[in-house]
Amino acid sequence: MNKAELLGYLEKIDGELKSTAILHIYGSAAFMLLDEPDRTSLDIDVAAPYSVVDESELRRAAELAGIPLNPADDYSSDHLEWISAVRLCLAQPNAGTDIVLWRGRNLLVKTGSVPQLIASKLIRYDEIDRSDIQYLCRQIPVRIDAVEAAVGDLPEAFREDALVRENLANFKIDASLWGLRP
Repeated sequence: MNKAELLGYLEKIDGELKSTAILHIYGSAAFMLLDEPDRTSLDIDVAAPYSVVDESELRRAAELAGIPLNPADDYSSDHLEWISAVRLCLAQPNAGTDIVLWRGRNLLVKTGSVPQLIASKLIRYDEIDRSDIQYLCRQIPVRIDAVEAAVGDLPEAFREDALVRENLANFKIDASLWGLRP
């Protein structure tokens, strides 16, 4: 899906919800809603513990909107991915720094701060992740030390993860090349 298709799904889900809901998203869908050019994805990553929604109502609304929630592993089309706490490499949101990405009648879609989004990408830090981060850093000024602090706020399982720490060091080198301030 591209940004236009993503917005279409959000509008349809919003129209199907019977009560208010807040989805806290991250990953590619957040970057699409932050206007990263040519960004696409098959899924919308929803941080389940940070969202405020009845999961069964979201599942029903998503199905009616034509975008299933957690379909079978072999499903290869657009879908919502409900990410549980165990797999969630994302810091606890802070209402003061969250970014509102989209608002409908019943549905509010938001994401974490810029440093939190960058920290969440350090679990993998592949070419697409680096491109996402570089785009974000060009749009919204961020300091390297703020990203390092956001890594310290990740859930315990990820905070001291060797790969996250190695990729934080890689990010610091890349960030200095991109002209970010320490």
